[in-house]
Amino acid sequence: MLRSLALGASALVIAPFAASAQEAVAPEAAADAAVKTETVAIMDASQVATKEEAKLYAASEFDQADLDQDGNIDKDEFIAYASVRAPVNDPALSVPDEVVESDDAAAETIVEGEGDSTAATTAEEQFAELSNGDEQISESELIDKRVAQFDEADDNKDEELDTEERMKFASLTALKSPGSAL
Repeated sequence: MLRSLALGASALVIAPFAASAQEAVAPEAAADAAVKTETVAIMDASQVATKEEAKLYAASEFDQADLDQDGNIDKDEFIAYASVRAPVNDPALSVPDEVVESDDAAAETIVEGEGDSTAATTAEEQFAELSNGDEQISESELIDKRVAQFDEADDNKDEELDTEERMKFASLTALKSPGSAL
């Protein structure tokens, strides 16, 4: 009985300290949860309009692709992610109709794969480029690459992508199916 009274009394003494410790951690956890919520919000590259959104998009991609949650994307994880996220291996389904039917030289370049540096890459080639040859993609490497692609898509250099520039960014970041040369 004395033992249970002692345990009960110690629980009463410790409880306020535990609650205050949880309160101190709670704002940080809430902030982390808010960041994760924002990260998930940008799932489509064509929604990216600012450099900050490009970073959030990359972070979202990284979270989805890092299947074993070890802080790096290995080749198998990247190939699996590309297999799920890449458009079907059919040009009519992966390229908007207005681009396919357009007489615009830039649109033809994208459809035919001439002059577009990403058009002829496979998922394996994309992995090699993103991993910088070290067989792993870190979150910072992916973010840096997406920011560079944002800068490349921002034709007028106003730090914000208009509709045409967003489509260019989406094209630059598009994942290819493994073995696909689309």
